[in-house]
Order: sequence, then structure tokens, then C-alpha cells
Amino acid sequence: MEKYKIEKDSVQETLIIPLYGRRLCSRRFPGLYQDTTAAMLMEKVDYDFSPLERQANGLMQTFGALEVAMRQNDLAWEVQDYLNAHPRAAVINLGCGLDNTGRPDSAVRREKLLHRLGLPQHMNSKDLLAMLNALHTPDEVAQMVEELEQSKEE
Repeated sequence: MEKYKIEKDSVQETLIIPLYGRRLCSRRFPGLYQDTTAAMLMEKVDYDFSPLERQANGLMQTFGALEVAMRQNDLAWEVQDYLNAHPRAAVINLGCGLDNTGRPDSAVRREKLLHRLGLPQHMNSKDLLAMLNALHTPDEVAQMVEELEQSKEE
């Protein structure tokens, strides 16, 4: 199996720490938290986890792992509650990174949205959100997402 190489001091490296925290939490507190996606993703990544492993039993690392895990769960619950209250809403998780709140085709969907808007493919989530908020209403964004969904089905 070919692994995805994560370079030191890269944007991708910033995604590794929360991913590692979720896996650590799953291992240390299996009765409290399970994240099979984190474990699966870590198997596909070529990265030196040894510095994180050396600190894995420390109080700060344990607290950080719990915080990352609970933050992801909180986000999932909040989104689900919102969608229950607003069934026609479109949720766009722009900065989902290596979590499992997105869909398997999230990267492709993001790329299509950027193309549809005529924006560069390398645009970061913060800038994309600012652009969407500046140029479009929430209804217009929802309509664009719906159109992208329909074009996917065709």
C-alpha cells in the first residue's frame, strides 16, 4: 500500500496532530471514544509519529487528545441538531481536514465548488468562507451546492 507522505512544517502536518489525538483517545479511552477513521487514516500516512508517541502518556497530551475528540463530537452533534431543525440547509465543512465529519467525496465537491466560483484550487478554507460570505447569500450558496449535487448525478 502506497502511503501519503506528510512533509515537515507543511499545512498537512497541522492536520496530523488532531488526527493523532483522536487515535490516542481511542486507544486510551476505548469505552469513552472510538474513532476507527483516525486509526485507518494513520495507517495510510507516511509521517514520523515518534515525537508525539514519546509524549503520549503526558498529562497535556492526554488532555489534548480528549479535547480534540470531544470537539469533533460536539461539532457532529451541533451539525446534526441544526440539520434536524433546518432540513433544507446545506452544511459546508470547509476545514474538515483529516476528520470524518465530511463525506468521502468532500475534496472533489470542494474542488467543483471552487471551479464553479472561478476561484483558485489552492484557496484556503478561511479565504473561501470570506469570499462566500462577501459575494453570496446563504441561499445562493445552498443553490450552488444543490446544482453541484444534481450535476454529479447526471
